[in-house]
Amino acid sequence: MSHTWKNPKPTSRVLELVKRDDGTFDLFLNRRLDQTHIVEEWFPEQLCVRFGFCGEEYDSIMATVNRDGRATVVLSG
Repeated sequence: MSHTWKNPKPTSRVLELVKRDDGTFDLFLNRRLDQTHIVEEWFPEQLCVRFGFCGEEYDSIMATVNRDGRATVVLSG
């Protein structure tokens, strides 16, 4: 007797960063508010340490947030 195992489809997680009028940031994970009013000096810790977006990736995301007021990033499963 043989068994067939299906690998579950990888689910993507979506990270959305929103810059507030007061200069702080809100972070949404899968469209749910994860953290609010993150001050700019602590934001690198969130993106780099928690989600692995460091260096050029961090700079690119922040350029988008500062230009558009928000950025959406799809996290690999």
